[in-house]
Amino acid sequence: MNIVRRLRLGHLRSVGCRLYSGKDQSKNVSVSKPEEKPKEKEKGDHANKVTKVTLINGEGVGPELMNAVQEVLCAAKVPIEWDIHDQYMAPDSENVSTEILDSLRANKVGIKGPVDSRHWQRQIRKQFAQFAYVALCAHIEGLDTPYGDFDVVIIRDQMEGDYSGIEHRVVPGIVQTIKVSTTTGAARLAEFVLNYAVEHNRKKITVAHKANIMKLTDGNFLEAMRAQHEKFVDKVKYQEHYLDTCIMKILMNPKKSDVLVSSSMYGDVMRVIAGGMMGVPGICPGYSVSSLGTVFDCRMKACHALAGKDLANPTGPLLSAVLMLRHVKLDKHADQVECAIRGVYRDTDIRTQDVGGKAKCSEFVKAICDRLEQENE
Repeated sequence: MNIVRRLRLGHLRSVGCRLYSGKDQSKNVSVSKPEEKPKEKEKGDHANKVTKVTLINGEGVGPELMNAVQEVLCAAKVPIEWDIHDQYMAPDSENVSTEILDSLRANKVGIKGPVDSRHWQRQIRKQFAQFAYVALCAHIEGLDTPYGDFDVVIIRDQMEGDYSGIEHRVVPGIVQTIKVSTTTGAARLAEFVLNYAVEHNRKKITVAHKANIMKLTDGNFLEAMRAQHEKFVDKVKYQEHYLDTCIMKILMNPKKSDVLVSSSMYGDVMRVIAGGMMGVPGICPGYSVSSLGTVFDCRMKACHALAGKDLANPTGPLLSAVLMLRHVKLDKHADQVECAIRGVYRDTDIRTQDVGGKAKCSEFVKAICDRLEQENE
């Protein structure tokens, strides 16, 4: 290894990286090699256990992005066995293939590339009762934007609200979509949100709504959030804002936002905006929540026009993979991968074209892998 690369690796270790485990965590977390731990402790961190993960390539640039994930995690020597699925649809329809459903049921954890089909997305949510989506949007040092440093979690409903998928034609020329809010669904999401905030040391929850207009549906959502907050009143601050006010506040002063919560459509809007604040919408990692299994993805578009051209930005899928590693208790590997990603942005000018650079996807991935391989020498 040449001297310059050694110095840059030393810089990465010394400055550390802000990790996604909680907002009040120190921004200078050391990633230097830890002292030897007892074997019992290593087992507790899944050090010697191989985790089987369902990998769905998706469409468009999806296979390239999932290949990037595999390459980076291989460079980090992550103990994962991939169950790879190239075909994401059933042979005769847009339904989720039986093989993918069986794999996710068996493995309980998966990561996916982009799939544009709304029917496919809706079906996998219903098959696995993926009632919530969590997006972790945080500033990446070195990726300059007008918004400065911020760290926001957006949690939205996925099963109800405007995205319930219930539409019909009333009479010719008049169509109707039905917004659904059940007490059970709202309470389930509220319970998850408050528990998430406490577990991840988040201090404030802001609910975005339009209950001034949709008094029954959004009103039901607010009632559930208020009732659940009563159990955590001493641990988490709670506030409510109209959706437009909430968006204005995150744009004007993003540092004051912590956990933003809403029904399906509102949350999707906020997620796209917050991703754009990071640099580009597809860069924001996340995952779908279900007791049956957790699926990680960053909600990128398939971008068919870029497929096969080595131009896609793998940052979002790679950061989603970091979240996946934390989920399966491979925290040491997660730290290494995240620090390598952030280090490339902070210490180099290697960028894909969508964020103002000239690098190919493969060149960006290689820069990350080089850092990981240096770390493991």
